[in-house]
Amino acid sequence: MENVTSNKMSPTAGFSHGVGAWYWILRGLICFVILAGNVPVIYLIVRRHRLHTVSNWFIISLSFADLLVGVFVIPVSTSCALWTKCNISVMILFFDLLLFVSIGNMCAMTADRYFSVVQPLTYFQNMTNSRVLRWIVAAWVIPIIFSIIPFAWIFSKSSEEKRRSEMIYGTIQIISFNVLPCVIMLLIYGHIFVISRKHTRQIRALSVDNATEEPSAFTSRRKKQERSATRVFGLVLFIFVLCWLLSAYRHFCGYFKLRCPMSPGTVHSSRLLMVTNSAINPFIYALVKEDIKREVRKRFCRSRSNVEEFSSSLPSRTR
Repeated sequence: MENVTSNKMSPTAGFSHGVGAWYWILRGLICFVILAGNVPVIYLIVRRHRLHTVSNWFIISLSFADLLVGVFVIPVSTSCALWTKCNISVMILFFDLLLFVSIGNMCAMTADRYFSVVQPLTYFQNMTNSRVLRWIVAAWVIPIIFSIIPFAWIFSKSSEEKRRSEMIYGTIQIISFNVLPCVIMLLIYGHIFVISRKHTRQIRALSVDNATEEPSAFTSRRKKQERSATRVFGLVLFIFVLCWLLSAYRHFCGYFKLRCPMSPGTVHSSRLLMVTNSAINPFIYALVKEDIKREVRKRFCRSRSNVEEFSSSLPSRTR
């Protein structure tokens, strides 16, 4: 994820090569937004029984991965760049792990949304809590296993063996965790969009033919939530691809030793976009996903009414 070029940097070395104080201040603000956005989302879903749905369990898993970016990635990479000496290889492996976990969670989300659209009649019977848990565990365990493979050569004394191993591993990483997942997920969401449009036309046709049969409120609400979840996960995937596209370009050029035009501004922008992705996701959940948006609105209105009630109870002189 991050790529700090040297592990022997003085406190002012991080401001060289065109990096000014604005860069580190902006990273700090992004870190704050990540924490302020993902912690309430996780808390709200855990505390509200109404939010204990299949799609929201995947949101918790992805939010936790995003939260780790704010807790570890930004503080550690900033510390290694400005103040302390770090083992860059180990640090990059940990940062890549969080990237792989995010991709794994989005692959699980995509599969969940695909089955919800393709098999709507059996989806709720098949997607049990135990199955969702297995998918989430797989989204974390598989990237962890893949990320610890480089420890087999990372401390090797043979530079030739280390270089060859890193080339093979890097090629597999780019194909398996960068290119293929994003391409496949985008194609699947395109297919989901086509199927959803087809289902919508069929439902409208049936409604016209059977005007007297109105769907129950529970069924309508459930369908609305499923459509909202599909829309949210599609938007999350789209933002992810936009934020990681520049970084994938850098990784591709670096692993294959290509002479790509790479200005310092491009490098710094790609690093900021990588961490910005973790700050955007919670706002997508809160502003687009119907059930979470409803709970956020209720909580905001309740807090506002409590403040007004407290203010009205104060003596007029105190107010």
